[in-house]
Amino acid sequence: IMGYPQEAGGILTSGGSVANLIPLAVMRHVKTEHDVRAQGFNGQGAPMTIYTSTQGHSCIEKAVELLGFGHGYLRKIATDDNYRMNVDALRASIQADVAAGLRPVCVVASAGTVNSGAIDPLDAIADVCAEYGLWFHIDGAYGGLGILAEQAQSHYAGLERADSLAIDPHKWLYVPIECGCALVRDAQ
Repeated sequence: IMGYPQEAGGILTSGGSVANLIPLAVMRHVKTEHDVRAQGFNGQGAPMTIYTSTQGHSCIEKAVELLGFGHGYLRKIATDDNYRMNVDALRASIQADVAAGLRPVCVVASAGTVNSGAIDPLDAIADVCAEYGLWFHIDGAYGGLGILAEQAQSHYAGLERADSLAIDPHKWLYVPIECGCALVRDAQ
């Protein structure tokens, strides 16, 4: 459904917030320069920065804090008139952080924000992530399953390129209990 390859993996979670937390924990493990699970951030080089839009869900900031990055290293990127992440502002923020000696590691895009239903320009964000070697996570907890509607599928172009994705079957699939799903492109 989400366009992921066979080697993808996933886990059901207690809800959308945890479905975002888990992939960001995977990203932290992949992007740190040592065994972060054993050593924490001790010995880590330059501080890592993470990017989301000003419309990103509050669970992203909470995950950044819980995972030890610190909300001072979460960049909230401006949006366009349709509340979609401004890709030029994203690129400028990444370049400024690199120039400041910081280490950009992840962009969190939205596939349907809670406030407006906005879907970030996923394909363009995936291009930026590829250019800078960043982990690409999509918070699709609120609107990701909208990809099932044929008339909306073009808005989700690039979703299949994400390293990780959060969806929430409790919402659009009407699962009668709280139930999130964390997916990663590479289960290994």
